[in-house]
Parts: sequence; structure tokens; C-alpha cells
Amino acid sequence: MPTFFEQELMQRIRYLHFKIKKIEEALEKEEENFTLDDLNLILEYTRILNLNYQSANHAKILNELDITSNFFDPLENNREIEIQDLMFECARALWVMARAYNKISENFEEEEDWENAVIAMVESSKMFKTAAYFSASAIFQNDIGVSLSSENLELNSEEARVLAQSIAAIREETSNNIYFASKLYSGLSSLSKRIFYLKKHEEKRKQQLRAQFHFDMGKACQLKARASFESSITTINQEKVKRLQEKAKFYFMKAEEIWGDMLKNVSEIQSEEKKNIELNLSIVRELVKELKVDVLDYLEIKKIQDPEPIIIVPENLAPFVPKNTIYLTKFVPKDLNIKRFKAFQSKKLEQKIPYSKREKLIDKKAGIVRTINELKLLKENKEIDTNKFAELMEKYSTKLKMIETAIEKIAK
Repeated sequence: MPTFFEQELMQRIRYLHFKIKKIEEALEKEEENFTLDDLNLILEYTRILNLNYQSANHAKILNELDITSNFFDPLENNREIEIQDLMFECARALWVMARAYNKISENFEEEEDWENAVIAMVESSKMFKTAAYFSASAIFQNDIGVSLSSENLELNSEEARVLAQSIAAIREETSNNIYFASKLYSGLSSLSKRIFYLKKHEEKRKQQLRAQFHFDMGKACQLKARASFESSITTINQEKVKRLQEKAKFYFMKAEEIWGDMLKNVSEIQSEEKKNIELNLSIVRELVKELKVDVLDYLEIKKIQDPEPIIIVPENLAPFVPKNTIYLTKFVPKDLNIKRFKAFQSKKLEQKIPYSKREKLIDKKAGIVRTINELKLLKENKEIDTNKFAELMEKYSTKLKMIETAIEKIAK
């Protein structure tokens, strides 16, 4: 009796399915006994199953494959869901892969390997997004559940972007790249606000997101003020620094108010969540104490510009799409993922974030240009000795030329 897949390929599918189940079990037990090579097996499994089946009977193919055709939804108290569509099975496998990358990122973060933690979390976001596409294309799957719904997977992808951005912002701050960290915190605030408006959240989650995007924008303003103060050689930026500190204080106090109200008014806060909120409150209160500036009302705050946001993880990152959409659209998906993952595997996670060096140079260039402009202003106002002016101008002009040359080399 003929089957859809050749017997040898069916055996390979069963083996890969078994390996994916092992990874899933390790995630549930919070064990670390899988590698990046194991995650490539999930990719191979998805690639084999990602076909345009046209009129083929998915239930019959799944039965022939003799693989576990059920899934226990963790967001529905492990309710059992029968898998009836091969695209839905691909979504399940990619969901496991996304969570595995999340775990790998956590491990790198614990080791303070920030760059690789960001890279792994970016991969997690990509796989959640890809899983969302596969879930949405599962036309024979009547019971989707919650965890593998395209809406929830899309949200998971956005949350992974937030985590990647958060790790990058912390890394730049601890490396004393203050201007760039300020922009990353501003971008982080925008991402949290995006999740806030993506769907209707339960009250606890809604208030946590509100507090977080206020806190992150407060950090952005605080760090920009600090960077402006440290880069200035005169008092010319004192008013700008003060205004940014006033706005930072406004955002921090707003976050403090929201977290405080959560402890008083939001029900169903677990003990661990309560500890986290109390920790957040202690941090934000210390930051408020450090800012020796007035508290402005909202109308005044609106006049002060927020720091420019930079988001390092763009959206819509799915590296491949379900092939059963080919006959519905003129778009022909290409499997770019194989080449990408082979390169990824060979380098493991040793590659560095491409934005870092260029952005740092751009930030340095901006700082030096500001310094040169301040020197010119001092010269015009006769507030600096001519010889000292010439000496400093030569010094900073040379630095500027060196940075511009370095930026040009990176661009080639």
C-alpha cells in the first residue's frame, strides 16, 4: 500500500520527532541536556514536513507516520489536543525550538555572556514568529488551543524581542556606553508599549507593562542626561541635563505609583510576583532619590523630548513560511533557513552583534562634534585662550577624522 512519504524518510521523521520530544521533556523539567545541534534537528523535521500537500489527507499521513499525534497545552492546564494538520505539527515543533533558544539565552545571561544571550533570544523571537505563521495556516486543525494559537505565538515573539532588547540595554549600560544604552532603553519602552496595545491583557499583566514602559523611558532619560553631562566641557548643557532629569523623575515616579497600586489593589498576585514588584519598587525609589530636581506636571513634561529609540530586533523575522500557502498566493517561499542555520551552527554563538561597533563609533562621533561646536562657541565668546583653542581643535579634529575613517571601513 503506497504512502505519502518513502519508508526511509518516514523512519527519519520518527527519529526526529522522538528527539524533539526529548528536548520538550528537558524544558518541562528545566534541565539542560540539549545543544544547538539538537535544535538543528527540529529545523530538519520542519523542513521535511513543510510541503504543499494540496488535497492529501493530513490525518491519514499522520497515522502512517505513527508519531505521537497529541499535544498537552500548558496554558489550559495541560488539556490534550489532537493534532490533525501537518502545519500545526510544524508549529508545535517550532514552538519547542523557540522555547529552547529562550533557555539557551538564559544560560548565557547567567554566565554574563551578554552578546550571545541577545543572539539566542533573537533566534527565539524568529522561531515564535515562524510558528505563528504555521499555526495560522493549519486549515484542518479545528482545536488550536491557546499556546499554539497564532495570536499567542505572535505575542511570544514580541516578548522575546523585549527580552533581547533588555539584555542589550543592560550590557551597553554596564559597558558604560551611556548614549547608546539610553537609545536602547527608549526602544525597550516602545516595545513594551507595543505589547501593551497588541491585545487586551488581564489586569495584572496590563499594570506590569504600564509600569515597565514608564520605568524604561525613565532610564533612557536618566542615562541621556548623564551622558550629556559627562561629554560636555562647559556648562552649556546644564539646562538640557536638568530637563532630562526632570523627565526621568516623572517617569520613575509614575512607575513607582503603578507598582505600589498593584500591591494594594491587584488581586491574585503570587508571593514570587510580590517579591519582584517590591524589588522593582526599591530600585525605582533609589533612582528617584538620586534625582535632585523638581517634580513637573504632565503639561511641562510633554515639552521635553524623549531620547531617540533604537530597536535592535526588527519585527516580522520569520525566516521561512508554510509551503501550503503557495497555491493561495503568488509569493513563493524560499528556504533561506538552511544556509542561515549551517552558518549559525559553525560559529555556534560566537558571532558578535553587528550593531555594536558601528553604533559606538557614531555615538563617539556625535560627542566629538558637540565638543568641537562648544569650543567654537567659547572662541566666539572669547572665553578660551587662542593657543588652547587651537590645541584642542587639532586634538578633536584628528579624533573625528579617525572615527569617520573607521565608520567608512565598516560600511565597505
